[in-house]
Amino acid sequence: KKSSIMILSLVATVVAAAGGTLAPPRLIIDTDMSGDCDDVGATCLAHALMDRGEVELIAVVHNTGLDAGVGAVSVINTYYNRSELPVGAYKGTFDNWLRGPYVDDLVARFPSQIRNESEAPDALDVYRAALASSPDSSVWIASIGFTTNLQALLTSEPDRHSPLQGAELVKAKVRGISWMGGRYPASTPGGHGLPSPEHNFGFNNIGPSTASVVAGWPKSVPAFFVGFEVGAAVGTGGVMTNHTPTDNPCRAAYIDHSGPGVDRASWDPATTLFAVRGLQDLFTAHSTGHNAVGEDGNNQWVETGRAENQSYLVLSSAAGVKAAIDALLLAPPQR
Repeated sequence: KKSSIMILSLVATVVAAAGGTLAPPRLIIDTDMSGDCDDVGATCLAHALMDRGEVELIAVVHNTGLDAGVGAVSVINTYYNRSELPVGAYKGTFDNWLRGPYVDDLVARFPSQIRNESEAPDALDVYRAALASSPDSSVWIASIGFTTNLQALLTSEPDRHSPLQGAELVKAKVRGISWMGGRYPASTPGGHGLPSPEHNFGFNNIGPSTASVVAGWPKSVPAFFVGFEVGAAVGTGGVMTNHTPTDNPCRAAYIDHSGPGVDRASWDPATTLFAVRGLQDLFTAHSTGHNAVGEDGNNQWVETGRAENQSYLVLSSAAGVKAAIDALLLAPPQR
């Protein structure tokens, strides 16, 4: 069974917003920009969508302990002429050893206001400030990494930004979350030959945090899960090598990671694209049942036959998603 009327109505509202009949949705990106270049693609894509008036990107928060991760985020923001965009750093140690092939290169070769986590405010403070300053039910979150920041947000106490506890703040301000993680209908081994659990849900013992956040996510806030199988079917980004200038850090990250002219799977760009544009004719949403995540990070969709405000996306057009993402990655920044 596919989307319930309630979920389809929500997504239609988002698409209408993208078309300009309503104020564009606000967006917070929660990224583990470190190992894989698709986080870069997602962030660049969001800037291109903002240039088109389809979204208002209000903050980017980084969710691993890699010191230079926020520096790479700041490089991208600066390239798109938004160096003032709030950037928050996770200040813990989780995954602080994972250095991908592009982060240090971007920070060394491209201009930015922030070089490392010591120069950025705490991600939780940025999250709460961005949400508190937004109208009710106006913010989409693109979760394209781990749950370190989301766990801190849900359990946070009232502060100078808002008198609301974290989960209550999410209920008040968040319109929906587009969440890259898991596989659907299940991540457990079954002949697919893929690692179990999926990376974002289980890597480096993050499973207990993932399970806590998924179980504790406010039921009134729609959650759309974008599984490994969706992004794995869509390669993007290689086109930037020959069709964007050498001062483009998005181009540089993809070359550093995969080589010149080579596409990368689109897990994070597809997740961010949906957060802004909705289903269109690119995806369908399975919206009966809910996601159950174990302490090891493995997930299983529990089919109940009724809408529970959770969905997982099913890819309808790999070619359409590829075309949309590549077009946005090729768009030059507005100066």
